[in-house]
Amino acid sequence: MSKGDRARAAKGGNGVAKKAASKDEIDESVIEEGSYYLSKLDLDVDAIAVRFELPSSAVAEHKTRFEGKLKRGEAVETVEDLVFWRSVKEEAEGNVKVTFVTDKGFHHAWRSDLEKLDGPSLLAIFESCKRFLNLDPNSRFLEYSPPKNYDPLAMQREISKAVTVINSILEKSKSSGDGK
Repeated sequence: MSKGDRARAAKGGNGVAKKAASKDEIDESVIEEGSYYLSKLDLDVDAIAVRFELPSSAVAEHKTRFEGKLKRGEAVETVEDLVFWRSVKEEAEGNVKVTFVTDKGFHHAWRSDLEKLDGPSLLAIFESCKRFLNLDPNSRFLEYSPPKNYDPLAMQREISKAVTVINSILEKSKSSGDGK
């Protein structure tokens, strides 16, 4: 059993929610966990309440309830969960993670990391992604080796998203006159 599986088992056994939630509801345990981990990521209760669209008092109660579960051993704090909630926070703040391609293969980066690059580097990544999208789908991996767990349409979608993000960064720096 992996570390993550042990943590999930300690959290609630079979991983099935105790009550069925409608598609518009969030399982209480998710709100508890999110309230706890987002507070560890330096968000105050009010900021978490805005993101969850709940009253601050409810968020404080959920956070306290999860802390109690941790003390009683009903839940386990894991690095993986913290990383997950950090990603949720980043994406909620508009800092999306993109996959892009260069001459050296496929890479992942947050939008904020791409914004730190100088103009020529960002333009080189942009052009490399555009070349990848223009390749014949059947010959795509003659030039680039395929990533693990390859889904033939996934890379097309991801690289297209990267082109959109990089293009918006380039446009923003051009209009602000940065000239990075």
